[in-house]
Amino acid sequence: MNRLSNAHHFRKQVAGICMLVAPVLLLAGVIIHPETGTSESSIMAAAAGNPDAWYAAHLLVLGSLVLAIPATLGLMHMLREREVAWGHAGGGLALLGIIAFIGIVTVEGFVGWQAAAGDRAEMTALLQRLFDSDGFGTLFGVASFGYVLGIATLAMGLYRARATQSYFALFLAAGAVLLTISASSASELLAVVGAAFIVVGSGMVGRTVLFESDEDWEHTPEYQGFRPLAGMR
Repeated sequence: MNRLSNAHHFRKQVAGICMLVAPVLLLAGVIIHPETGTSESSIMAAAAGNPDAWYAAHLLVLGSLVLAIPATLGLMHMLREREVAWGHAGGGLALLGIIAFIGIVTVEGFVGWQAAAGDRAEMTALLQRLFDSDGFGTLFGVASFGYVLGIATLAMGLYRARATQSYFALFLAAGAVLLTISASSASELLAVVGAAFIVVGSGMVGRTVLFESDEDWEHTPEYQGFRPLAGMR
């Protein structure tokens, strides 16, 4: 109970666990998600043809996005003393993108679930109206732009602050870019590769957070194994 009442230690553990678990849930979700095309009819056909996989995949991705919020706050915390502006800008954009993606995944999951229940034609028409609406298009643009730019900015901040191994930061940024491209192109392969990159990058940072001391968490030390990326010394 003393550990639970220690605010610094508790926040550190939550951040580290979320950095580890969130990308694993995301990877599991994109692996089992039924393959879809970019048209509304192909999306609803995938949902109606594989309702269990559709439902499970969206629950896993939603769980991942929820856990990504404290994970992002943890990354911002790591930049509280060095490269603070990168942490604030990246964290704010990433949180905006994550929240927008939560809305998109929720809507798409519910519409697909209804299509699988027997309202396929009606749900296809609904999805068409949503995709054609300015509001949903704006939400998707905010999600894509905010997420990829936010995570890339946080990754650059971590690199510049030498708060983690340079290649972990690179994996984070590359994974965010691939996931965003896959969201607009409906490429399952890019989604899996992007999620796998984030599992490595976020997972290794999370492992460091979990096993570092509470003092190191409050005053992030320079990562001893840091190696500059070629051309970015």
